[in-house]
Amino acid sequence: MNQVKAQNLETSRAARREMSRHKVDCSEVEVSVSHGVIHLHGRVRPLRGHEAEFDTAVVALVKGLRERHGIRDVIAEWKKG
Repeated sequence: MNQVKAQNLETSRAARREMSRHKVDCSEVEVSVSHGVIHLHGRVRPLRGHEAEFDTAVVALVKGLRERHGIRDVIAEWKKG
C-alpha cells in the first residue's frame, strides 16, 4: 500500500472515531478521504433522547473533523433526519 492510500485510510479511521464522540447516528454515512479532504455522504440522525441538540451536535462534529491534524476540508453532503 502506498503512503497516500495509507494516510487516507488512517484519516478515514480518525474521522469515524470523531463521529462516534458526538450524539449523532452516523451509521448510514459513507466516509471517503482524498488528499486531506473528507467527504461525508449518506444520512445522519439524532440519537434517541438527543433530538433537541441534533443541529448543535452536527455542527460540533464537522468542526471537530476540521480541527484534526492533516484535514484540509470537510465536505458534508448528507441528509439530516
